Amino acid sequence: MPFEIQVFTKQESLLQYLESREPQLLLVASDVMCHEIEKVNREKIVILAGEEVSSSFSEYRTIYKYQSMENVIHQVIDYYIDITKDSIFVPVTKNKSEIIGIYSPVGNVGKTAVAWAMAQTLGADYTVLYINMQEYSGMDRMFDTDFGANLSDLMYFYKQSPESMAVKLKAVTYSAEGFDYIPPLVYSCDLRNIDTGQWLQFIQNIAELTEYDKIIIEFGQVLNNPMILLESCNRIFVPVSNDWMNQCKKKEWEEYLLRTGYEEILDRTEMLQVPQIRQWSSLDEYKECYLWGEPGDYIRQVLGGL
Repeated sequence: MPFEIQVFTKQESLLQYLESREPQLLLVASDVMCHEIEKVNREKIVILAGEEVSSSFSEYRTIYKYQSMENVIHQVIDYYIDITKDSIFVPVTKNKSEIIGIYSPVGNVGKTAVAWAMAQTLGADYTVLYINMQEYSGMDRMFDTDFGANLSDLMYFYKQSPESMAVKLKAVTYSAEGFDYIPPLVYSCDLRNIDTGQWLQFIQNIAELTEYDKIIIEFGQVLNNPMILLESCNRIFVPVSNDWMNQCKKKEWEEYLLRTGYEEILDRTEMLQVPQIRQWSSLDEYKECYLWGEPGDYIRQVLGGL
């Protein structure tokens, strides 16, 4: 990211810095504000305030300080984007991210658990972004987090200013367990109403303009034509089960790909029969057993070539 951050623990050090420089954005505690700091362009100052904000700061953007640092950073970046909306952000030159798709033509095969385990496993050696495009993801409970902005907000911003996507992404993503993720859409109708071609451009933009080595995308069933998005994936993993009906559906999906000209998807697809966790008493226990039990061992073996 194209940011240089300066941190000051003493007011006099900050004032000395401001004598010769004007920051693009200054985040300052309310009890540190003084006449000298007020000389900075008011639009570039953000006050980090407690429960009550002094009336003297009413013309400044304020952020409540008693919240998680992650939320503070998201709000700061959001504001920075607002005041620099006409700027063009040039990303660091990099190779395009590898896109890994998780998809299944049948339900109840544990796609989310597979995607989560792959993200955490690959996150030990790579920078990883996980995107969940399921109708109901369960991620708020999975990560025990109340999300602010989400995938829908990021898509909206992308339509308005695609060249600034890499910066806005930082204001939306959360980090957990060794990887980053974008909170999923709240309303599944957004998945249906947004054209698949726009989703494709959106994903390709992230792959080209951000620093991630791997992007893991879990596709759901409500996208208009998920095959278009699967075509953009470097590798595709399809969890399946031995259930007779599910095997019939999988075979029908494969035949559909061959009939409709999507046979290249099959060339990049690996079917997974992941061992299942049969008993657990809590989400934490389930995640622990999944990652370090038979399912995790199986997934690490599958990912050995990545």
